[in-house]
Order: sequence, then structure tokens, then C-alpha cells
Amino acid sequence: MKIGAMNHPARNPLEEIEWIGKNGFDFVDFTLEPPAADPDKIDPGAVRAALDRHGLGVVAHTAYYLPFATPFADIRAACLSEFRRALRAAREIGATVMNVHYGKAPGFFTKEQVIEWHVEVLSQLCQEAAAVGVAIVLEHIPFGGREQLENIAAIMEKVPLLRFHLDSGHAKLERSHDRWDEYLARLAHKLLHVHLSENDGQADQHLPLGAAPRSTTDWPQHIKRLKATGYDGTITLEVFSPWKEYLLLSRDLLRRWWGEA
Repeated sequence: MKIGAMNHPARNPLEEIEWIGKNGFDFVDFTLEPPAADPDKIDPGAVRAALDRHGLGVVAHTAYYLPFATPFADIRAACLSEFRRALRAAREIGATVMNVHYGKAPGFFTKEQVIEWHVEVLSQLCQEAAAVGVAIVLEHIPFGGREQLENIAAIMEKVPLLRFHLDSGHAKLERSHDRWDEYLARLAHKLLHVHLSENDGQADQHLPLGAAPRSTTDWPQHIKRLKATGYDGTITLEVFSPWKEYLLLSRDLLRRWWGEA
């Protein structure tokens, strides 16, 4: 199991990598988005050199606000073009995994339409990514609709190359209860990347693990169930406190819980 942290998209990515490397993480969850880490703005060679200097791995992360679950074909095509830009940068910095986010469409479109919009974009992207040694993972989103899990499973049946990206915070914000166990039961065989953060069930707050006063998450049990699936890959701590000591504490707690699981 490898523990990572994410660069802030509005800050100098090289400085972000330096902090992550100096503080004992295993990889960077490198978000390829404006304003400071746009795929065409970063220096891939400098990013790769900074990663190598600290012995860091890298996973690529794309902007959650690319709206490809849309009935407008030109917008879907534009989103695919943006994913291609990100894929090129991901490959150049050495990532072998790149995430995209499930898209929630207005409720008056059918489930079948929403699935087909995803399939249209993701089937092309996955094929192109596989050709350059990159796997695409689909991350579920907060408040993604009551059928998000079921839709993602259907999308993955139609796009065999697509893998799953589990987010603990998002799993708590669907159907008004925590669907962590449901996602693991349905999609563990497709799991390739994980995000962990805390919230109180009301919003995607990206709090330190165990820090929400009204949280019902039993973190040691969450980690035990994850490990029991056989997962032993990358886990990003999406703890966005301005006081980075909370991120370090969450890292240490995760290591302890994983060791005890």
C-alpha cells in the first residue's frame, strides 16, 4: 500500500512536490488543471526530475468540472480533447494511472442516455490511454445521484479497460448514508486507486480522518474492509486543511490502521 498527497492546482507544482517528498509520502496525486498545473503550462521534465529526486511515484488527476455527461455532442468532444491533453501530460510525467470523474446529468434524462454518454467518451479515452501504458480510473462524485454506483457498474461492463477509483468522502454523500461497503462489494475487482478524507455527511469537506464531530465512520473498520478485498495499491489522503500537520496525522493514522487490519 502506498500513501500519497495531492498538489494544489493554484500553487507552484514543483514546490508542492518538494513538500510532499520531504514529508515521507510515497507518491503525488498530480492534478492536471488550471491555474498552475494546466497540462500545457507545466514543465514535464522538471516535474519528473522533482519526483525522481524524492523517489516519488505519480498518479494523474483531471479536473472534476469537465462536463462530459451531456446531450451536447460538441461538448463531449471538447471534453475528450481536454482528457487527451491531460493524458499526454500524464504520460510525460510518468503516470500510469489517470482519473476522470463521473458526470451527473439532469434528472429528466434516462439512465441509459447517461451511461451511453460516458461510454462514448471513455471507450475512446481508455483505448488511447492503454496504447501508451496508462489506465483510466473513474471516480464517483459527491451527490452523484441515487443510481451512481449502479450506473458506474454498467459503464464498466461496456468499457472493459476502465477501472474504478473509490473516494471515501463521496461514498458518504449518496443516498444519505455511507455506501463504502456497497462500492467495495460491487466494484472491488475493478479498484485501482483510492481517496480518503472525512466529512460529516453534509458536504465534501476534505477533513482529516476522524475529525468530523458527527461522523459515523469507523475508520479502522473501513480500512480493514478495504484491505480484505486484496487491495494493496495507491491511497491519496485528500485532507485540505491549511495546517498540513493534519495531513501528516492522517497519514500516520492510516499507516497504523492498515498495519492493524
